[in-house]
Amino acid sequence: MFPEATLAGTARGPNRSDLLTSSVVVRGAILLGFSLLVVLSWTRNVNWDEFYFLSRIHEHLAGSLETPMQTFHVHLFGWLAQVPGTEMTQIFVARLCMTGLFAWTAWSIHRIATQLGDRRTADIAVLAFLTSGFALAHGTSFRADPIAAACLMGALAIVMTGRMSLWQIFAVAILSTLAVLVTIKSALYLPAFLGALLWRSDRLAVVGRIVLAGLIALPIAAGLFALHVASLPAPPEASALDNAGAAASKTLVQSGFFPRTNTALLWALLSLGPTTLAVIGLLCAGSLRRGILFLSFALPLIASVILYRNAFAYFFPFIVPPLMVIVAFGAMRVGRGPVLACAIALSLVSGFWQGMRSLGEHAALQRATIAEVHRLFPEPVHYIDHNAMISTFPRELFFMSSWGIEGYHGVGVPVMAAYLEEHAPPLLLTNRWALHQTMTASEMTDDPHALLPEDQAVLRASYIHYSGTIWLAGLEMTLGSETAAHALPIPGRYRLESPVDLIIDGRRVSDGDLIEGSGPVTISGPLGTDVRLIWHTDAVQQEGVLPQNWLYAGFWRL
Repeated sequence: MFPEATLAGTARGPNRSDLLTSSVVVRGAILLGFSLLVVLSWTRNVNWDEFYFLSRIHEHLAGSLETPMQTFHVHLFGWLAQVPGTEMTQIFVARLCMTGLFAWTAWSIHRIATQLGDRRTADIAVLAFLTSGFALAHGTSFRADPIAAACLMGALAIVMTGRMSLWQIFAVAILSTLAVLVTIKSALYLPAFLGALLWRSDRLAVVGRIVLAGLIALPIAAGLFALHVASLPAPPEASALDNAGAAASKTLVQSGFFPRTNTALLWALLSLGPTTLAVIGLLCAGSLRRGILFLSFALPLIASVILYRNAFAYFFPFIVPPLMVIVAFGAMRVGRGPVLACAIALSLVSGFWQGMRSLGEHAALQRATIAEVHRLFPEPVHYIDHNAMISTFPRELFFMSSWGIEGYHGVGVPVMAAYLEEHAPPLLLTNRWALHQTMTASEMTDDPHALLPEDQAVLRASYIHYSGTIWLAGLEMTLGSETAAHALPIPGRYRLESPVDLIIDGRRVSDGDLIEGSGPVTISGPLGTDVRLIWHTDAVQQEGVLPQNWLYAGFWRL
C-alpha cells in the first residue's frame, strides 16, 4: 500500500537474521504466548481488584449494589455466579473470557497493521503487544481493562479498515458504548479515534458515517446507563456527571505530572523491542498525514504516563494497543535486517522473562484461604476485609485501596463500631497492610495509610487470630486476681480455650465447651491463666493450618 515503506532492506539476501525474523518463529512465539496465558489464568496470583470486580456482580445479584459508575459489567458477567466452586474458580473462568478478549484486541491490532503494512509485520506487531511490559502478567486479569481494550480496538479496527456499512456503523456505536460504560477511562483513547477520523478524510462519505456512529452511540449509552441505574435498589446520591468529574479530577489533575514514573520506566525497559520499532515508525512515517495518525496512536500512552494517577502495571496492556500498530510500520521501514532481528530478540527475551516470573507466582495460598473460609462458614456471613475477597459473602464496607483509604481519612469518621453493631461480622481477613497492621503491630498508629485509631481499637478488641490471614470474633486475656466482666464482641456462640476449668457466669466450663451470649460475661479462674473465647463454627477448627503470608503479589510485580 505504501511503496516507500519497502525501500529499506528489500535487496538483501539471506543472512543470520532471517531465522529470527521469519514468520514461523514469530507466529510460533505468538502461539506459545497465548498458550501460556491460558495456563496463567489458573496459576497466577489474583489481584485484589479482581476479587472486588467479582464482588460487584454478587452485590448486584443480591440487590445490594448501589454504585452505578463503572459497574456495568455486572450485566455482562452475572452468569459467573452460576459457576460451581469458590471465587477462585469463578475468576479462573472469567480470566479465560479475558484471554479471549485479549486475543480480540491482538486481532484488531493485526487488522489495522495489515492495512498500514503487510501480514508479516502485522504478526510482529501482535508479538510486540504480547511481550510488551506487563501484558502476560496483567493483560487477561478480570477487570474492566481487557473488556474496554477489546471493544475500543475492535471499533478502531472497523473505523480504520471498513467501508462503514450499516452494520459497521452500529458495531462501532455499540462497541464504543460498551467500553465507556465499563470504564470511563476509555476516554483516553479519544486521540486515536480522532487520528483515525483524519486518516479516513480522503473519503468524506466514510467520515460522515464514522461521525454518525459516534452520534448513535450517545443515546445508546444514555439509555443503557439509565437502565443500569434503574436496576439498582436506590438512586445514587450524586449524578453520573458529578462522579465522573470527581474521578477525572482525582486521576488526572490532583496527582501532578508523571505520577507513576517507576512503573512507566519498568514498562519501557520491558518493552525495548516494541518501542524501538514504534519510534522508527513515528520518525519515518513518510508523510504528514501518516505521521499525524501515528502520533495520535501514541498519544494515549504518552498522555497517560504524564498525567494519569492510576497508570499502574495492569493499565499498560489496556493503553498500548494503538501504539503496537506503529510497530508494524517500523518493522517495514527497517526491513529484514539486524535492527529488526534485535528488536524481535528483545521482545522474545522480555516475554520469556515475564512469563517465567508470572509462572513463579502461584495462587495456592489464596485458594487455601478461601477454601478454609467456606469450610468454616458454609453459609454466607458478613465479614471485614480489604477488597471483598470472599465475593459471595455480604460486605458493606468501603474498598480499602489507597484511594479508598485516602477518602476514608478525608471524612475522618470511624466506621467499624457501627459495622459490628449492625452486621455482627464473625470473620476478619487481614489481607492488606491496613488490616494486618491493625491486628499485628505492637501499638496503634495514626499513619495516613492505616485505619483510624478508633477503628483499630475496635478490631483489636473484637477478633483473635485463627490461621493465616483469618481472624475470628473472640476475646483473649490473662486472668487477674478478681472476677471480671468481659463483653463478647458480637452475639453468638464461642468456644473456650483454657488449660484449666473456669467459672463463667457462675457455671464451670472446661476447655472446648461452648458458651453463648450477647453481652458481658464474668470470668474467674486461677491467677495468670491465659484464656481465649473464639467464635464457634460447626466445622472443626484447624488453627495454624495456613501460613501467615501475604496473599497478593501486588500490581507493581510480575
